[in-house]
Amino acid sequence: MRNAIVITGTPGVGKTTVARELARADGYRLIELNSLAKEVGALAGQDPEVGAAIIDEAKLKREIARALKSEAAKFIVEGHYGEIVPPRFVERAVVIRLDPRILRERLIGRGYPQSKVDENVQAEILDSCLVSAVEAFGEGAVLEVDATGLDLRQLVMDVREAISGRGLTPGSVNWVTQLQKEGALLEFLR
Repeated sequence: MRNAIVITGTPGVGKTTVARELARADGYRLIELNSLAKEVGALAGQDPEVGAAIIDEAKLKREIARALKSEAAKFIVEGHYGEIVPPRFVERAVVIRLDPRILRERLIGRGYPQSKVDENVQAEILDSCLVSAVEAFGEGAVLEVDATGLDLRQLVMDVREAISGRGLTPGSVNWVTQLQKEGALLEFLR
């Protein structure tokens, strides 16, 4: 039963806000992966280099599967490691993208350490969440949404379009090419 929409992307792109709004407005049940990991004790420690939680993936996958197969509801599963959702449940994966310059400012504004800012901005530039989603769910199930310059209302509308199968195909958003054209790529790859 494919009853899950995965909304993923680099930390700071807006996925949690969008997922909450879609759940509220469209009647989806919401699973926030970070919250679920805490609730079910699927945190295996802390990465001291970047200050991020280490997830017990096997335990979290079991809990996600349990939740998705226990109800006939439609779900949105939100998190930057959305590829952890068992593919048999995934109808669509939407990867929210954001201009790395804007992302950097958001993460700095959240008080992230510089190492975590750099890691996440580089992950966005190198399509990390997109590649993980395509590898997990197949290219046909994944679409991108570029959040750059969009207000929440428009971003939610664009994600709805992607959920329905109309959106940017994987690889449409290419920060490497854009930043190279602007002569700005090297400032992000230190």
